[in-house]
Amino acid sequence: MKKRYKLLIGFLMTGIILVSIFFITRDNKIYYLSLGDSLAAGQTPYKTIDLSYSDYVSEYLKDKNKLKFYTKKFAKSGYRSVDLLNDLKNNKKIKIGKKEITIKHALIKADLVTLSIGSNDLFYKLNIGEEFDLDKYDDIYKYVDEAFVDINKLLYELRKSCKEQIMVLGFYNPLSNYSSTYALEIEPIIKYANEKMEDLTSKYDMTFIDLHDTFYANDEYLPNFLEIHPTKEGYKAISDVIISSINEKTLAK
Repeated sequence: MKKRYKLLIGFLMTGIILVSIFFITRDNKIYYLSLGDSLAAGQTPYKTIDLSYSDYVSEYLKDKNKLKFYTKKFAKSGYRSVDLLNDLKNNKKIKIGKKEITIKHALIKADLVTLSIGSNDLFYKLNIGEEFDLDKYDDIYKYVDEAFVDINKLLYELRKSCKEQIMVLGFYNPLSNYSSTYALEIEPIIKYANEKMEDLTSKYDMTFIDLHDTFYANDEYLPNFLEIHPTKEGYKAISDVIISSINEKTLAK
């Protein structure tokens, strides 16, 4: 009886030690996936692709020895909500070195996802980047509501595949350096769209990244007239807002 008791105690102690080792040595590094449009891809005001906000975020995580994996290869300039929805439906593949990965597999593995989407749905309808004429639209708020039908579907599908941290970028006013009159005209529309995006992120237990004030106070982030893509400093500023949220919601765990 005593032998059995000692064996039982021995098994329990071994189990406790193994569980302790697991929790001490388990991989706590972050699998980071950046999705979305030209902002996620890193398009510059000069029509080239360079460092995006997600590249700066990944470098921060790497410096902290917290980065397991990172890619922005699923992001693409010009993407709207329906384009990313189609990628999810078709389970789009990309190549990392010699290995292929699908978007759904990446989402399942992801500890952190950042998403910038909706600007093309909204700004391109208004011809921002070409000619700006708000008077052509009788009910722009109705159009914003229609655009958010697809954004809602997208966030729902993303949450189905990824149960971890998803951070969704809000909208900034792209006309703040072009014309104070136009900037003031579009301001309530940007505010309305941000409120809708924040409501949706709350609905799906995601984090809303508010960029409005960062850009409105720094028009040098948008150097070209009627150009919605930021400078390197603008992308770095976006990454700073995201990193602040990561420190609070992800690395603090």
